[in-house]
Amino acid sequence: KMGSSPYSTDLDLSLRGTSYSNLPGIKTIQVNHVFGSVNKHVQIEAIGPTQLNDEFIKRCYTRVNRMGSFMPNFFQLLDLEVWLLICSVGQMFTGLSSRRCIAVGIINGSGETIQVKTAKLVQGGSPCYTIPTIEYNKNQGVLHPGGAIVFFGWGAVPSLLQPGNVVISIETNIFVTDLADSLIQSTSTQVLPGWQVSFLEKSYDESGWWAK
Repeated sequence: KMGSSPYSTDLDLSLRGTSYSNLPGIKTIQVNHVFGSVNKHVQIEAIGPTQLNDEFIKRCYTRVNRMGSFMPNFFQLLDLEVWLLICSVGQMFTGLSSRRCIAVGIINGSGETIQVKTAKLVQGGSPCYTIPTIEYNKNQGVLHPGGAIVFFGWGAVPSLLQPGNVVISIETNIFVTDLADSLIQSTSTQVLPGWQVSFLEKSYDESGWWAK
């Protein structure tokens, strides 16, 4: 389930002819990177029985919270951290205990702040974890220009009664979006006039266990 899976990208904004240095919020020129290119088998630290809650989330939070768009490999590192979250769930829940998961990353490439109002799992079996970079003000719920924030969660164990799907809903002062763990489920994104939201990656596991 966590083997090498093909990735798909739906790029309104890509490195093909577009430099990240052109984005108002990004503080330094980024090394060339295609989001989703890290989606392949990686060796991760073993997750034992005592870590079946959120220890790997805490470690990821500590690393990501030190990151910022002043780093030239910011996007590359951010993409890898998200993929490691997905791989960790694949290692933590195996066999009959396997669970689907979804990771949603938001990068503020504008010159304005973004107010994150709510983020929750509409369907799922875990909390909606919030993992921000250094440019996020937790007290005010504000994502400053150049900042990024990752929302992550997983579903319940699939059964005959329910498929264990995961759907995450995010509302900001600029857009509202509902994203699911598979292409089969409907998703939507509504953006306020005068703003643009572009997808740098839309990847789905062929077996239906994760979305990124």
